[in-house]
Amino acid sequence: MEEYREQKQCKCHRVWKYLGIITATLAGSFLAFYFATTCALNRLMSPAFAYNDRVMIRDFNRIDRQFDKDFKTINKMSVQHKSAVDFIKTPDAYKFIIDLTPFQGKADDINVEVKDNQISISGEASVNNKNMETYTKMSQTYSLCKGANTEKMSKKTVDNKYIITIPIED
Repeated sequence: MEEYREQKQCKCHRVWKYLGIITATLAGSFLAFYFATTCALNRLMSPAFAYNDRVMIRDFNRIDRQFDKDFKTINKMSVQHKSAVDFIKTPDAYKFIIDLTPFQGKADDINVEVKDNQISISGEASVNNKNMETYTKMSQTYSLCKGANTEKMSKKTVDNKYIITIPIED
């Protein structure tokens, strides 16, 4: 009978041992979760953290405003919606007036080719300043009437304008 009582006590001790291990594990898990969430919430609610957040938002807004300002400046500098060649047809001649400002006043950068009653005007220029490089390229092609005499074509530079004149003969 004593043997039976010892076996029963041994089983009882084993059950209590496992229940204690399970309870300790659950209690430890709960305490770890509670500690981690409390630390995170305290950090989020801290006035020091809120101050840092406001400072970061202010800095991001300042950077965003500066980026918008710089982008508008770059956009104004780089976009030109002006034709480089002005075309005028009079009863006695064709006149092509080219603004040499983007080409630094150099008429040598302008190429003029005439083929089969078509005139092609093109030009390329590159300028390097301290912080910026400007590249300008243009090309225009015009059809001429049959009376245009391309052999008598004249070219001259007047006040930063390059003027090409092609007479029209009947």
